[in-house]
Amino acid sequence: MRSTVTRLRRVYVFSAALVLVSLLGGCATPPSVAPLLRVTQRALLDESGRLKVDAERDTLYTRQTLRTLEDAYNQDLDQAEGLTPDWVREATSVYVTARETTISHQHALAQEYRVRADNLVAAASATQRALVLIEQQDKLLDGAVNRDLRRLLTSSDWTPLEPTR
Repeated sequence: MRSTVTRLRRVYVFSAALVLVSLLGGCATPPSVAPLLRVTQRALLDESGRLKVDAERDTLYTRQTLRTLEDAYNQDLDQAEGLTPDWVREATSVYVTARETTISHQHALAQEYRVRADNLVAAASATQRALVLIEQQDKLLDGAVNRDLRRLLTSSDWTPLEPTR
């Protein structure tokens, strides 16, 4: 017959092992986290690329607007017989202001697109770093916990407790 102390010691060891497994099992990330982070990273990079395409489209639109402004100004000047010097000065001032405003707006849009694209690339980079850290943590926990748990559970001197009556 085994002593009560030996049984209690085994109960404590087994209980501690269960608590340890429960605690360490809670530290591991769910298996869906890594694929979700990969999809998130890809989406961030794709959106960054779309912003660059949008910026190029806006640049082309701005060039077209500037050409239209210049064509309209030149057409007005071609009607020289009805134009007074005051009208030419005023029209030139309006044309220059419209041109500067259009160019300024295009530069502001381009800067905004660059900042947004850079932020998305930075977020994708942070997502990649998080993915690497999670995978390293999972490998570490999997290696340490599973080896020790296997060794503990397959130990030859461990026997389940018999129910007491």
